[in-house]
Amino acid sequence: MIRSSLLLLVGLCVSLSNLVAAEPAVAKSEILANYVKVSAALAADNLADAQTAASALAVSAGQAKNNALADQATAVAKASDISAARSSFKALSTTVEPLAAGEKAYTVMFCPMARADWVQTAGAVRNPYFGKSMLTCGSPK
Repeated sequence: MIRSSLLLLVGLCVSLSNLVAAEPAVAKSEILANYVKVSAALAADNLADAQTAASALAVSAGQAKNNALADQATAVAKASDISAARSSFKALSTTVEPLAAGEKAYTVMFCPMARADWVQTAGAVRNPYFGKSMLTCGSPK
């Protein structure tokens, strides 16, 4: 009886430790996916969509207990205009960039005109700092 209870307890602990270990990966993937939506919206000059995606990013970051990232995403979400959103996006990108390191689906890009980095999925350059006016300005870092 004691042995079966002990085995059950060990099994439960292993299951819980696997669940806890998997949580950061899920949070990281959500953070990166939401961040890319913010970037894409800024590249399309769409402030409303950028703010919506930034709000979702703030929630993901909060769930991951990354308060700095949540605050930066909130700054983008509350920006009064697209210029302010892009300015806040620079700090956000600096924080997100290390999360993309080693992730095959993401590329860190650099815009020499904005003197700033951003993360995007593979494909054509989509500059969030200048949007449609300089959409293809930038290169992989």
